[in-house]
Amino acid sequence: MMLRHLALLFALSIAALAVVACGTGAGARGGVAIESIGAPAGDAVATPTVPAGPPTPAPAADPAQEALRPTSGRWIEVDLTHYIVRLMDGATVVKTIAPVAVGIQVDTGAYDSTQTGIFHVYNKITPLAYDPPYKTYISDWVGFDPKLANGFHSFLKDKAGNVVDPSTGRVSNGCIRTPDAPAITAFATIGMPVWVHT
Repeated sequence: MMLRHLALLFALSIAALAVVACGTGAGARGGVAIESIGAPAGDAVATPTVPAGPPTPAPAADPAQEALRPTSGRWIEVDLTHYIVRLMDGATVVKTIAPVAVGIQVDTGAYDSTQTGIFHVYNKITPLAYDPPYKTYISDWVGFDPKLANGFHSFLKDKAGNVVDPSTGRVSNGCIRTPDAPAITAFATIGMPVWVHT
């Protein structure tokens, strides 16, 4: 029993560290644990969504990237050029979320870059979490790039859960900030493919 509790604490600690990279500013490299807090008092923050897009997503410009597109099962697409996230079931778009924020850098390999390629969901953290260096909060974390600690999460929030920075476009430190993070959290499962392309 004690071993199970220690394993759970270790897993939660690793997951919390992954969220650190997604604050604002150039020094998001982290090493600083975040503090998870309960849901905000009162009503949940309503986030806008975009209705489902066309039956199939637009093809990637680069044929090498297009070859990585999953063709079956449930998966998530991130279109960095058009700032769109699509929740997919095979070739069918289940939901389109746009516009989203992506990394200021793309494919540079820098810590604050959004990389293209195939990734897999490796963890999920739903509650509002605080990132001390940037005095911002995020919720609905879905990690997919453990090397650069990138994932999906809400727009930046205050401690009450109110969005304070709904910026979209190329503005993040590599993470995908989204107006409907709860939809991604609900859709994602551990091991689910995430295809990121330009």
